[in-house]
Amino acid sequence: MILIDVCIIIIIVVMLTYTTRHYKFFWNRMFEKQRRGRDDLAGSYKPSVSILIPAHNEEKVLHSILDRFVESDYPKENGNFEVIVIDDQSTDQSGTIADSYAATYPFVKVVHRNEDSDRGKPEALNTGLPFASNEIVLCFDSDYQPPKDCVQRLVAPFSDVEVGAVMGRVVPMNAPESYLTRLMDLERSGGYQVDQQARYNLDLLPQFGGTVGGFRRSALKAVGGWDPKMLAEDTDLTYQVFLRGWKVGYVNFAECYEEAVSSWDQKQKQLRRWAIGHNQCLFKHFSKTLTTPVLNWKQKLDGILLLGVYVAPVLMLLGWILGIISYLFEAPWWSPFFPALLFTLSYNNVGNFAVFNEVGGSVFLDKRGRSIWLLPLAFFNFFAYVLICATAFFDSVFIQAGEWKKSRRTGNGTDHYNNLVNNRNNHNNKNRWHKTERNGNGFRYYNNRRNHENGEGNGQ
Repeated sequence: MILIDVCIIIIIVVMLTYTTRHYKFFWNRMFEKQRRGRDDLAGSYKPSVSILIPAHNEEKVLHSILDRFVESDYPKENGNFEVIVIDDQSTDQSGTIADSYAATYPFVKVVHRNEDSDRGKPEALNTGLPFASNEIVLCFDSDYQPPKDCVQRLVAPFSDVEVGAVMGRVVPMNAPESYLTRLMDLERSGGYQVDQQARYNLDLLPQFGGTVGGFRRSALKAVGGWDPKMLAEDTDLTYQVFLRGWKVGYVNFAECYEEAVSSWDQKQKQLRRWAIGHNQCLFKHFSKTLTTPVLNWKQKLDGILLLGVYVAPVLMLLGWILGIISYLFEAPWWSPFFPALLFTLSYNNVGNFAVFNEVGGSVFLDKRGRSIWLLPLAFFNFFAYVLICATAFFDSVFIQAGEWKKSRRTGNGTDHYNNLVNNRNNHNNKNRWHKTERNGNGFRYYNNRRNHENGEGNGQ
């Protein structure tokens, strides 16, 4: 029983550490000085850029992201800008769509992968990288919608020679499609608007998220490109870059719109892949992060906590089980405080989201007061996340990780993208830092809401 009580105390200390970290991020983002990701150089610093777009059966969305890059305000002359689509063994019309753009626009290239090669995002990116002729290499998933100024904002931090990688902000564009997409919108908002920005402010470890970001070609070469064995190849690259002495920049202004998964089945598969991949990175980089001389103690602590975000739910579940055993057989003197304390700490540390402070802070910063009413409903997601992460941890330890599987996309909502960007730019001119409106079933629902708020709609 003493051993059980000691384990419970250790778990509580770990949860308190995560809680302190989250509240520090919240306080920094709300009240302290903010770094701007070299945004003042956006539009004036224009290095040559290569953009990689891996695509496997993306016929519903591929034309939209290619249209966005055609409309991009980045200079496209003299090879300064190139878009490389990697057709990863598609069985639909993805390859044909990409070829048609390549035939029309000289800055678009297409690489077709044959059926003899392994399929997956890391393999596709590694295949496309040798065809990139520029020093700055950006990556975008096929279902994303970058605004016209996205590229120039993303490349601005590379003006600092110590920056090896950069990450922008991901914004779901189909939030009202379901209860799940609304909650995912809140999670994304908290994860980027507060968590990522605060880590960048505090010179800790901002995380490259696999899309809406990129690297110096020299940094990619130094780390050996994308590791096909890692299900979270983006997190793996983040740590490899940091451990080699590079910095990772974060640009909150570089917003890019995604189609969030709208079904619980797809969400469960996505979260399981993230958790297993993150745990792979934990096993691979824990000791190196702890012992490397290139990180200071604050960065090491943040790096360890970031590696453990998908293990935290496992510790919560273990703490509940041990707490019940302790209470039933030989409860310690502090046992009456245990349920309230553990549940409070747990609810504020699901994954990398601190529900009531970081997400609440992001809702305030984005001027979306009505969304705050959704936060109590996230409590039900909490239990699902704990179970998924617990089974994923078991698989990480005892079972092979499996192959990389992408989330299915429907392509909903691309028709009104121009209206969304115009509305976003109008609001950014009034409040460039805090104002970030997003809501709509894809772009159609978003535009209807904005027209209604402006008094220009038909009352829908």
